[in-house]
Amino acid sequence: MTISESTAEAAGAAPTADPPPTPSATADGGIDRLNAFDGLFLRAEHLNRIQDYARELALAVGAAGGPGVVEGYEVSVKDATLRVGGGLAVSAEGRPLRSERLVTLPLSGLNPGLDGFWWVEVAPDSRPYGDAPVQGSYCDDPCAGTGTTRHPYVAEGVRIRLAEGAERGLDNQLPASRRNFLASRIFAAERTEHSPWPYGTGAAHLPPSWAPPAATPGKPGTVRLAVLLRDPGRPDGWEVDTWAARRDRAAAPPQRYWQSRLGMRPWDAYTAQILQFQEQLGQVLGAGPAPAADLGPLLEQLALIGEQQFLKSHTKDQLGREVARLVTGIGAGTLIRPAAADAGPQTLEQLGIVELPPAGYLPFAPEDERSAALDGIRALLGQQVDLRYCSCALADVARAVEEARHRDRIRLDEPACVDVLLPLDGQGRPVGDWVAFVRREQRHCYDPGDGSDRLSSTTG
Repeated sequence: MTISESTAEAAGAAPTADPPPTPSATADGGIDRLNAFDGLFLRAEHLNRIQDYARELALAVGAAGGPGVVEGYEVSVKDATLRVGGGLAVSAEGRPLRSERLVTLPLSGLNPGLDGFWWVEVAPDSRPYGDAPVQGSYCDDPCAGTGTTRHPYVAEGVRIRLAEGAERGLDNQLPASRRNFLASRIFAAERTEHSPWPYGTGAAHLPPSWAPPAATPGKPGTVRLAVLLRDPGRPDGWEVDTWAARRDRAAAPPQRYWQSRLGMRPWDAYTAQILQFQEQLGQVLGAGPAPAADLGPLLEQLALIGEQQFLKSHTKDQLGREVARLVTGIGAGTLIRPAAADAGPQTLEQLGIVELPPAGYLPFAPEDERSAALDGIRALLGQQVDLRYCSCALADVARAVEEARHRDRIRLDEPACVDVLLPLDGQGRPVGDWVAFVRREQRHCYDPGDGSDRLSSTTG
């Protein structure tokens, strides 16, 4: 009897009737456990059910945390061999993908198709091992000789594999521009992955439905680690781009879905764009362009030796001495000389980087005069970008980079407004040999009450 019924009965009133039961229904979740009891003959199927229960619980918790790389899994190429270090990742289905050793894959004979490249992926793998005798079923005579042996253990590991991909127009790019072109296309596809209404079709209208994302039963079991491009101009013949493909584990699926749906950029995607640019920038600036050479004298000598009249008038020994003279001249530098110095520093476009993330970092020479150092930034970014130079505290750089997270990427062949941030210490000196750049905020505000649409204030 409830408290209200007791009070009503004490007052002489009739007790109230129980409320009708609210409707409910059940659904299985695919997670079944063993309901053990005394007298149950424990068999292999029961032990497997215990393991399956623990496994399904772990997969559900893992999937709720989101996919991505947790640590490790560094990808490189050496001597035409793909090298992937150990690491830990979590697949979309929630399975941990752990490797404790270096995995190598030979790349010889691997050729891309039209506009082709390869995704470097880590996938789940398992293998049975060990040896234990099978004593027979409980209805058989254990001494009848019907027993055999089986593997009592299963090692759960990973498989590193290559999955071929294609991006239209990739083969039409110059060799130095292929990497940046492919990364830009991957990032663009990622931003429209969940049909964000501000950028996709029907962007002019608010979506009529804001239903939560549906369950995806066929979640992929692989995690991408890098992109592999064929590049005959490199010593190893290959180029690896880690951050065009890799996404570190950072957010649960609902958070990532709704950020994408609302036209926002998830944090792991944003940091990947910055890191992809910084890694490529460091490589192209560190390697530098190969010094040009003046081959004019050498070509003149080769043309002379190749003339028909010259060949007819010289013996084999004489031709041999001429070739030896060529080799000596090349070694002495008389036939191959450095070309004239270039007219000026190369821009990022000339280095193969046409598109930048919304924010990032550039090298800066604090020992030079301020104007000369800033001219170096202008030389890198080119003339299409509208630059504005700002000095700030170090902490303000991080804030500005964070605020640029959802803005568009910066194309250097199109007009764009960019702020260059120079962090200074308390004495007004640069804190390092770098500056930050951020795409400028474009927010134009006006008061409709003044009778005109003329902008009354502008931020950025």
